Formats: sequence, structure tokens, C-alpha cells
Amino acid sequence: MIVALFDSDGTLYTGQFGRGMMRYSTEHKRRYFAWRYYAGILPAYAAYKAKLGSWQNLQHALLANLSGMLQGLDESQAKAALTWLVTEYLLPTQRADVFKRLKDHQAQGHKVIIVSGMLTPSAEILKEQIGAEAALGTQTEFINGKYTGQSIQPLMSGATKASKVQELVQSRGWDVDWASSFAYGDSFTDQHMLSLVGHPVAVYPDAKLHALAQEKNWEVLGKPKD
Repeated sequence: MIVALFDSDGTLYTGQFGRGMMRYSTEHKRRYFAWRYYAGILPAYAAYKAKLGSWQNLQHALLANLSGMLQGLDESQAKAALTWLVTEYLLPTQRADVFKRLKDHQAQGHKVIIVSGMLTPSAEILKEQIGAEAALGTQTEFINGKYTGQSIQPLMSGATKASKVQELVQSRGWDVDWASSFAYGDSFTDQHMLSLVGHPVAVYPDAKLHALAQEKNWEVLGKPKD
């Protein structure tokens, strides 16, 4: 069995989950939650821009604060928000060349798996929209019929992506031919996931991933980010 692993933000499309949720919150009388998210990531963002903090630290802040924008919503309210986010905000910015790869994998019978830092409920919506086999995302706490606003550790980033993919494969009893499988990611933090397979693809990569791809002779799809 061959799998094709796909990161989402920056890989499948150019839109960003956090910005989309901020827009939705602002337009639906939840401006406080949008500004709280912004305030939560601002210190890490400022440190990164000043070259005093790493992209990994910024990404952790981005993911850790995402669940806060669902705080207080019930399942149907969250589904409405996340369906808008996926179908109206993110997918319209899809990268045509990357989606062609995804469709080619599906045509060949490969199992497409979304491996994303986005919240798990939205990853599931994305899975349904594109016909993927499975989806992994950052889990968000849901208690007594409401989202609490807390993300469940570990966040879906870095080495966690690789370990969660392996857990998924094992739980489903799949006999994966890793040497013949594929993975697509745009960030240096995707390196662990990319290293799982025999055909890693750096998609519109950041500078550090681009350098790693050149060092390891990985395929590069699209123009590297500035």
C-alpha cells in the first residue's frame, strides 16, 4: 500500500487557518476571540520577526491558540464556522499544481492522508471536501457539549506529525510501503513527516526546508518562499 501525506496551510493552498478564523470571528460578533488570538501569538511573532525567536516557537503559538476561537461554541456552531473556513476561505486559494498531484495519487489508488496543524474538526471537513482517506489535526477540547477553547497536547507539528501518522497506520492495520510512498510539506517543521517516505516533496518551501531539500536531493515543487 502506498500513502500520500499532505500538509495543508502553505502546501495545499495559500490561505492560513488562523487568519480565516479571525475573519469569521470578527464577522460573527466574536471579535473578542479574534483579538485574543492575535494577542496570544503577538509575542512569538515579534520575537520571530526580530530574529530573537524560532519559526518553531511561532508555529507552536499559532497552533496552541487556535482552539480559543471556538470557545463556547457547540458542535453545530463550530461546524458552520469551520465549513465556511474550509470551503469559502481556504480551498479557493488552492495550489493547482499540488492539487493535481493529490488527484493523481487518488487516481492511482494511493491513500491520501491530511496531516495538518489545523484543528481536527476542520481537518475532517477538508478530508470530506477533497476525498482523502484520513485526516490528522490538532485536537481541541470538547466538554459538556461546548468547545472549551483549549488545545489538547501534543500539537500537530514537527515530530508529532510523523508519530501520529505511524499511529494511524498501525491502528488501521495498513501495510504501507514507505519507500514507495509520498509526502508534501512547505515548512522546515514538516521534515520529520517528509523523512518517513521514499518520495518527499518540498512544496513552495521556506528557506530552511529548501536548503534541507537541496542537501538531501528531495524534489522541490514550486518557487521557494522568500
